[in-house]
Amino acid sequence: MFVATLGWSRAAHLEFVTDERLETLIAAHENAFLAFGGVPREVLYDNMRTVVVERNAYGRGRHRFQAGFLDFARHCGFSLRSRVRSRRP
Repeated sequence: MFVATLGWSRAAHLEFVTDERLETLIAAHENAFLAFGGVPREVLYDNMRTVVVERNAYGRGRHRFQAGFLDFARHCGFSLRSRVRSRRP
């Protein structure tokens, strides 16, 4: 399941998907952006491997993102951010 939620309005887009491949993720994002009527400036991710290849690869808080998805983000004009994992259970 792919869920995109806007931070301020909490408007949501839900889409059932069959896998987490790059092509599927990009298509789901495109559908969400169409549903929202635009592209947010920043998109927050929950450390999914299709997006985040390696956490803190370039220093604390500087992650290595999947190159194909990073190209998509640049093309659409949004920046990527990865959620920091909570230390609480």
